Amino acid sequence: MADIRLIVQTQPSLTGIGKKRPEIFEISIGGNEIKAKADYAKNAVGKDIRISEVFSEGQLVDTHSITKGKGTQGPVKRFGVPLRQHKAEKTKRGPATLGPWHPHHGNYRVAHAGKMGYHQRMQLNKWIMKISDDKKINPKGGWLSYGAVKSEYILVKGSVDGPRKRLIRMTTVRRIMKNLQEAPPEIQYTSIRSKQ
Repeated sequence: MADIRLIVQTQPSLTGIGKKRPEIFEISIGGNEIKAKADYAKNAVGKDIRISEVFSEGQLVDTHSITKGKGTQGPVKRFGVPLRQHKAEKTKRGPATLGPWHPHHGNYRVAHAGKMGYHQRMQLNKWIMKISDDKKINPKGGWLSYGAVKSEYILVKGSVDGPRKRLIRMTTVRRIMKNLQEAPPEIQYTSIRSKQ
């Protein structure tokens, strides 16, 4: 089945993160008709795609991001294996048994040390609370480890995976929450105090 996709890039110069190299990735165009997708692609080439053109306040989105990398960690921190008692043989912070003698091979279910973090994760049903380009959101001196917000920003309810300054992609929802109100909330006050 034929489909039309766009190869897009971010504009780090519009942010305050101090990054120069843009992120380049591929996105799909919504809709069912190929002709409408082709017309939109022709009109979008060479132009900025603003967040307010794609999403709206009160809408649900799925976020795709890379989590914080924690390096190589042991099974206690990585899988929550309980510490063994002080009379345990050989190790206290390891799994009690690695499996039977026969068949004599490692079982993938046994908790071992290895890479923790820096995984791609998708979080479902994040609620867009506000989309704005108001510069009053910036605290004095800018946001910690980020700088000043210079363009449109988006407020999402809840936390999102990943460290600061890392790319977060948003898509339309796969599974819609049924008990969520569709109207966006009326935000009376926004605190601009950032943790020092």
